[in-house]
Amino acid sequence: MTGRAVVALLVVAVFAAAIAQPAYAQQQEEDGLRYPVQPGDTLSSIALRFNVSIDEIVRASSLTNPNNLNVGDILIIPGVDWVEGTLFFQNVPLGETYVSLKRRYLLSDASMALLNQLTSPNQLYYGFPAMLASDRGELANSARAVVSAGQPLWELAAISGDNPWALMAYNQLLGAWAVPGDVLFTPAGQAAGPGGLPSGVHSVEVEGIGFVQGRTLVVNVVSDEGTQLGGEFFGAPLHFFAESDTQQVALQGVPLYAETGTFDFTLSGTLADGASFSLTQPVRVASGGYESETLTVNDPALLNPELSEREMQQVYAMVADATPDKRWAGYWGAPHPYINVINSRFGIHRSYNNGEYENYHYGIDFGGGVGIEIWAPAPGTVIFAGPLDVRGNVTIIDHGWGVYTGYFHQSQILVELGDQVQTGQVIGLVGATGRITGAHLHWEVWVGGVAVEPMDWLNRIYP
Repeated sequence: MTGRAVVALLVVAVFAAAIAQPAYAQQQEEDGLRYPVQPGDTLSSIALRFNVSIDEIVRASSLTNPNNLNVGDILIIPGVDWVEGTLFFQNVPLGETYVSLKRRYLLSDASMALLNQLTSPNQLYYGFPAMLASDRGELANSARAVVSAGQPLWELAAISGDNPWALMAYNQLLGAWAVPGDVLFTPAGQAAGPGGLPSGVHSVEVEGIGFVQGRTLVVNVVSDEGTQLGGEFFGAPLHFFAESDTQQVALQGVPLYAETGTFDFTLSGTLADGASFSLTQPVRVASGGYESETLTVNDPALLNPELSEREMQQVYAMVADATPDKRWAGYWGAPHPYINVINSRFGIHRSYNNGEYENYHYGIDFGGGVGIEIWAPAPGTVIFAGPLDVRGNVTIIDHGWGVYTGYFHQSQILVELGDQVQTGQVIGLVGATGRITGAHLHWEVWVGGVAVEPMDWLNRIYP
């Protein structure tokens, strides 16, 4: 046998060993799979889920009183040959995907589907209570590296200090190659953070209520210094701004018209070393629970759909940019003396003159007569001050970071284009101009080009 043939046989042997034992520190215990009892579980439902009998679970778990099942009790599920270890539940965080979870926990497509009752990987959305298996050598604290365009696997392995064959096995790759942009686990190093993103991105979190129609998303990312971040949600770009050398935040509205269901959330960027990455993850948008109402407008010309659309696009264009100078700090002030007098709330699905319910109320209507003062709730720059057909006399203020406020139906506008306003400054007077049913202040807040619940901006501090 030639020297080259011997080397080839050794490579095959190493590769086979790596595939056969990718990372299991422990083999399945003889007594069976360990399952923690969850709220709502019964022995019957557990037995059905794992296709075993109740009696088998009772015997394997040595249950003396099968009727006394407590949340957190560990049951032994015998005869399960498609997964081993101890099962647990984890709400899928941002930055983890179907692929990253099955790689991290060394699970096959079949076992992921059976554990989570999936018919499609897209069902594993952000917040989904995923069932996973531990105590089997999972890559809990493995470092991660993004594959560069044209980068062979052996080169990435050399940089990370990993065996290339083991790297293939750990990441369930079909060959000695990887798709550019893919994030691979590199167990020779250690790092915390979401498995779908490179080790330079340490955490991705959404503050507060999360993905709900008409609400403001606050996306916080902690990463290595020098990381540049971007992304997209519901067709809108995510604009990240630095709060420190390692923490960046993006503010983005969830559209009122977003159907409840699953949509893609994308986080992308460039690491300090120049490597680019992108992760797209399903997230579920929840209903905001908004009501409906019918209004009567005396001037039917103001209900012209072409006029409404043209004016809406004009406003969209004004509030689309995210300027880098954030002007506010802490709580915002009130825009009006009577914020507890609300004629119409944000998000209401409207019908005009008994027509179709095709309009949303993108702001909040504060009651009060003509001439009541309107105040700037936070510092900003006036980017529009003038009349519009539907909205009447309008002022729009840019507060920075993609946040804008609008003040409609004024009797008088007391600021001019380009003015720098401060919290509490009188910027106009309540009126009854434009498409109205009575005098009021219609106040809007736009975040990332999307109208959001204005009262949120009075009730909490945003970054």
